[in-house]
Amino acid sequence: MEKIGKRFEGKVVIVTASTQGIGFGIAQRLGFEGASVVISSRKQENVDEAVKKLRDGGIEVLGLVCHVSNAQQRKNLIDKTIQKYGKLDVVVSNAAVNPSVDAILETKASVIDKLWDINVKAAILLLQ
Repeated sequence: MEKIGKRFEGKVVIVTASTQGIGFGIAQRLGFEGASVVISSRKQENVDEAVKKLRDGGIEVLGLVCHVSNAQQRKNLIDKTIQKYGKLDVVVSNAAVNPSVDAILETKASVIDKLWDINVKAAILLLQ
């Protein structure tokens, strides 16, 4: 598909959890609008598959394994982005979990910890 706009021309964008679903759609759209996109997933196989799809669509893409709760993998995501592109303009923190459907007052502390660690804490730490 041809690039559809130029709003992100020359920009470098990381989209976490972006090899499938909404994250992939975000990365694809940003790429079609001219961004160089950095995609990530916990699984190398998913990264490789998504990179191929995006490249086949004419998008400049770097794919990396990153579990956002892992400090070293977050650092690697940023470092490899800067090494390849020399800058970082936008981060889309798409990674999230919802391990429980219990009422909030019935949710176990371990589940709340996981929600906090992935959905809030990891996004903040990625930006530091």
